[in-house]
Amino acid sequence: MSIIHKSPVPDVQLFYGSWPDLMRTSPHAHNDSKPVVFDFDTKQQLTWKQVWQLSARLRAQLYHKYGIGKPGALAPFHNDPSLGDVVIFYTPNTYSSLPYHLALHDLGATISPASTSYDVKDICHQIVTTDAVVVVAAAEKSEIAREAVQLSGRDVRVVVMEDLINNAPTVAQNDIDSAPHVSLSRDQARAKIAYLGMSSGTSGGLPKAVRLTHFNVTSNCLQVSAAAPNLAQNVVASAVIPTTHIYGLTMFLSVLPYNGSVVIHHKQFNLRDLLEAQKTYKVSLWILVPPVIVQLAKNPMVDEYLDSIRAHVRCIVSGAAPLGGNVVDQVSVRLTGNKEGILPNGDKLVIHQAYGLTESSPIVGMLDPLSDHIDVMTVGCLMPNTEARIVDEEGNDQPAVHVTDTRGIGAAVKRGEKIPSGELWIRGPQIMDGYHKNPESSRESLEPSTETYGLQHFQDRWLRTGDVAVIDTFGRVMVVDRTKELIKSMSRQVAPAELEALLLNHPSVNDVAVVGVHNDDNGTESARAFVVLQPGDACDPTTIKHWMDQQVPSYKRLYGGIVVIDTVPKNASGKILRRLLRQRRDDRVWGLAKVAKL
Repeated sequence: MSIIHKSPVPDVQLFYGSWPDLMRTSPHAHNDSKPVVFDFDTKQQLTWKQVWQLSARLRAQLYHKYGIGKPGALAPFHNDPSLGDVVIFYTPNTYSSLPYHLALHDLGATISPASTSYDVKDICHQIVTTDAVVVVAAAEKSEIAREAVQLSGRDVRVVVMEDLINNAPTVAQNDIDSAPHVSLSRDQARAKIAYLGMSSGTSGGLPKAVRLTHFNVTSNCLQVSAAAPNLAQNVVASAVIPTTHIYGLTMFLSVLPYNGSVVIHHKQFNLRDLLEAQKTYKVSLWILVPPVIVQLAKNPMVDEYLDSIRAHVRCIVSGAAPLGGNVVDQVSVRLTGNKEGILPNGDKLVIHQAYGLTESSPIVGMLDPLSDHIDVMTVGCLMPNTEARIVDEEGNDQPAVHVTDTRGIGAAVKRGEKIPSGELWIRGPQIMDGYHKNPESSRESLEPSTETYGLQHFQDRWLRTGDVAVIDTFGRVMVVDRTKELIKSMSRQVAPAELEALLLNHPSVNDVAVVGVHNDDNGTESARAFVVLQPGDACDPTTIKHWMDQQVPSYKRLYGGIVVIDTVPKNASGKILRRLLRQRRDDRVWGLAKVAKL
């Protein structure tokens, strides 16, 4: 019998329309008195009124000059009526991201964000996987985009992001008026794909495209706004997490602007810039990832900014990867100057974790900073309109548990203690439509609901997250392990199968298995390769690591080093027993390296 855990936050009224039309309903949508987006690198800024004005000028150019949204102008590589013209958005964080996204969606386009860490092969894969017809690229990435288009063999146009911004003042009013603005009906909002977000997978080690509808992304904006109003409303936040990552996209382009907050966009992470922005603009909210929080705890540079931090920062939210309790203690003491984490005004500096996946648009768990149940070792409570199941290895549902020691729960589960834990299954309005052109992966990840009546349209299936979790009697979720093989390196997902396939190309490697090892000092996982050398080969393992690191982007490198072993442990069907490798101790590790910056 299913045990369904519900959110302690009351359900919210959901929105059935396009994402830009939701943003138009915000009470702040036409504010012209303060900026909603600010670019730390260029110092350019826009109020909400100016965002709409720039968006209209971008929309006109994208339509009239490049044919986006114009019937017959761009030959699609698909016959999927739920997709618009697919546009890859390949840019760093910038003040123009918000007006660009609004413009493209108003034209009915489907956006596929691309990480600026992607190389030619990555962008080529994304073009083919998503059936893109246009790539909007920052000037510095435009040549990579063109090479990727050439490699793909497809007729894809490359638009330089800055060109349209520079031309915006010259756009004629008639062109603005004649460019369409696509609105969506209730049924269209449920079906129309707003984003094709890239999510790492283990099938061949290549990213899959996640289909997120307008209903998915508008729902998640409203869910977070209701669940954490004191986090989202009228704050000043630094955007260092890329808005090409669904976590950054949802928080910095949707939730915070919708709630009247100011977002300071950073082209890339730099600790000095983060601290300078905090001091200059009185940043009150940091939405970060664990490696950045580790730097806040340990880098001496932070001391220069403590007065401003203590005067203005009220909340730090960590996401995209687990955050260790020791790191939380260290950063709390560092930033407040006391073990209790109390700021000079008497308030407690709130540090807590959020939880989500690309497949859930992404936020599943979060808490309001003023909640009585804040506990940094949990990932908060389920979003409103969201339900969960905890399903153990035998398929049995597990109940909520009374937890007295949130810091010890994960270790207890891994020791095999009898704690009601299991894979976290979730359902709600933010759950993806499925994987694009990948029905097999969709079937593996989405489990049909068994109830035969009384369900809303978004309650018909459960997303299997691959994370092992516990839910306590307060409704808080604790993620304690995971069933998936993916490595979370520098807040990005890395498929071991991809690295193994590359390593097997090295002439000295006979067999190999890759696992993630946690690095507490850097707040991230690192890939470690367990290598079986060819018979009689006396190769120095560090040369294999050096060779491998030249093949992949920074976050996929073997920062966890290489261990030489006699044989890779496998079961009878040949599946690698990664659990046994993670349990190994006292191995000689070759080529351990300091993790690169984000």
